[in-house]
Amino acid sequence: AARRLQEERQAEEARAKAQLEEDEGLAKEAARKLEEEGERLSREVTKRLKEEGDRLAREATEAARVKEEHERECQAEEARAKAQLEEKERLAREEAEVEAARQLQEELQAEEARPKAQLEEEERLAKEAAR
Repeated sequence: AARRLQEERQAEEARAKAQLEEDEGLAKEAARKLEEEGERLSREVTKRLKEEGDRLAREATEAARVKEEHERECQAEEARAKAQLEEKERLAREEAEVEAARQLQEELQAEEARPKAQLEEEERLAKEAAR
């Protein structure tokens, strides 16, 4: 009976040891699978972060390009407006000069006409006096 009890205990220990080894094997396999999954997820996250970073960099580059283009267009528009204003001012000055010259011409003609009219009046009076 003692031997049989001893054999049963040894058999139980062997089953327990076998179960423990199987559990350890399953635990190691689960740990390996978790590590692989972690590495896969890490690679995927790294890849996605790089793609997102690249996308943001492209967008920033495009935004900078658009901003520079807009600034160039604004500067060109300002230059056109300035040139247009300067041209209008030049034309206004020329117009004022032409008007001043016209008025001066009229004044000169009026000055020239007065002595002529005066001379004609004097000649007419002289003729009347001679009669």
